[in-house]
Amino acid sequence: MDPSEMLEGLQIDGSEEEKVKAMDKIIAALTDTQNEDMLDELSVSLVEQGLLDELYKFFEDGIAPTKVAQVLAEVAKTEDVREPCVQKGFVPLLMACLNKDDVLLATQACRAMGNMCFDNDLGREVVDASNGIQILLNLLKSNVKNTKTDADKLRTIACGFLLNLTNTHDVLQEKAISEGAFDVLEQYLAEYFYGADGINHDDGLCNMVLVTIISITDTESCKEKLLQSTLLKTLSECLDSPKCGDHTTTVLDLLLNLGEWDEVKDYLAETELSNHLIRLIQSNTGRADENSHHIVKMASDLLILLLTGEKSMEVLFAKGDGPIFVESMKWLESDDEHLQLSGALAVGNFARSDEHCQKLVEEGLVDVLVQVLWPDGHPNSSISVQHATLSALRNLAIPAANKSTLIKAGVVEKVLTLASTEVHAVTFKLLGVLRMLVDGQAETARQLGTNREFVAQLVEWASIEEHPGVKGEASRLLAWLIKNSRSEDVMRNIVRLEGIQHLVPMATSEHVVMQNEALVALTLISSTVLADAAVAMKEADLTNIIATLLKDEKTLPEILCNALTLTKAVCTADSLKEEMATSGILDIVRKLTSHEDTKVQEGASSLLVLVEDTADADR
Repeated sequence: MDPSEMLEGLQIDGSEEEKVKAMDKIIAALTDTQNEDMLDELSVSLVEQGLLDELYKFFEDGIAPTKVAQVLAEVAKTEDVREPCVQKGFVPLLMACLNKDDVLLATQACRAMGNMCFDNDLGREVVDASNGIQILLNLLKSNVKNTKTDADKLRTIACGFLLNLTNTHDVLQEKAISEGAFDVLEQYLAEYFYGADGINHDDGLCNMVLVTIISITDTESCKEKLLQSTLLKTLSECLDSPKCGDHTTTVLDLLLNLGEWDEVKDYLAETELSNHLIRLIQSNTGRADENSHHIVKMASDLLILLLTGEKSMEVLFAKGDGPIFVESMKWLESDDEHLQLSGALAVGNFARSDEHCQKLVEEGLVDVLVQVLWPDGHPNSSISVQHATLSALRNLAIPAANKSTLIKAGVVEKVLTLASTEVHAVTFKLLGVLRMLVDGQAETARQLGTNREFVAQLVEWASIEEHPGVKGEASRLLAWLIKNSRSEDVMRNIVRLEGIQHLVPMATSEHVVMQNEALVALTLISSTVLADAAVAMKEADLTNIIATLLKDEKTLPEILCNALTLTKAVCTADSLKEEMATSGILDIVRKLTSHEDTKVQEGASSLLVLVEDTADADR
């Protein structure tokens, strides 16, 4: 493959036929798969030795423009040749070919420019400057129903040109859409996806259309315009077409990508998409082939994605009568692990309001979830299913009316069997379930709080630095056991097992709710078992923690009041008196008597009175 010999045929003063033969030799060399590793090198060498100059002359002289465009299409496959092709000025010449009624010429011109634009912004900008997007879209529109020979190839190549022209280029994506790209692509799907006459279906074209839609909907503004079109509805209907076949995963992938946007979820929830997805799952479940498994996974994932939106979830729940809700109940009892997971995730998403939670519990979902979590007397072997099921149980446990039902169903005992897990994500969820179930449930809180083995484990979890979620949930559960049980035995158990060292620093958490929970728990301990806890509080540096809260101008009035209440509760402890006196807390409290919040003023004044009375009694 000597480049100079190939170019000689172009440079001699021969006939057009001879020049075409010379170009055919170059095309044959550039498409020789046996020498694939050398093709890029050959393209570069041909360009360096003057190929583009010769081709440009041919174009100017009107010599075999279709063949010239084909040669350009082949050399432009090479990255290093794309910019030289553009800089030589071929784009305006090629663009003019799209206005001619010549299918083969337009096809090769689209190939050439599509390759020049692949990962090449210079090419894209020059095409844009030549009004390329509008010309290309007009070409696509005019050929929707063209029945001429090779028109099918032109449609696919032109669509590929649109893909390469706009891919990852936000400005051109938006421009293509504003000039009607969605309408054109939807026309192509309607004509060639459904194949209404049984003849028109074109797999290659449909795949290119779908990939192009994926590409040009890559920005927020494009998604907004998508909602103003009917393309989303058409895409969902594609899944119900018997012609979907190999395109099923592409359509699902496209909808999964678009469904990340809440407005798209809401739109799709109002279509028949959920029914189409359910049918896909039903028809592919139980099949042994990998593609069927993949379709079941993607379809169920898309259904769950739709449920993550607030409005879309309500639409699909349909007061408990929605097809997804009915189907997800069956999934929970499925032998398919992914469907079980999807069922648990569906319940967790439906259980985002008290009304839904109560209905789900009335429907008997608790026993079903417990069975999923603990089938055949053993914990479910799937970590993902454990995590999703615990998440669903946590949500169901939030309404006060549901708590006793979950407790009676043995949820606490089943959840505790997972305490030995080494998976922090599962630990995080099980702690959330237990925290919800002790809320307002004194006996459950007492039973857990007096369980020495569990509290020891809880304290250990509260020490896990590598997972802030577990650390925070464990600390919060310690506080909730104290608050909800009001039991001296629980408080002493937590003190003896070194829970104080986690409750004290929790008082300065970045989360106000956790600050409050810690202060309330510490106050209850101080008011009930101070003699047992005083030394631990001193070792945990409680005095400095209180001082930090009281002197920080950003501390909320509610936190200040609770901190002052805690200070009153601990200031009588012999082991803390000296620290209180030397820490400067009383000086800070005196300043707080002038605080803008009246409750803070009252709390500060009350504390000072108590301290003075205590001091008089000591004298």
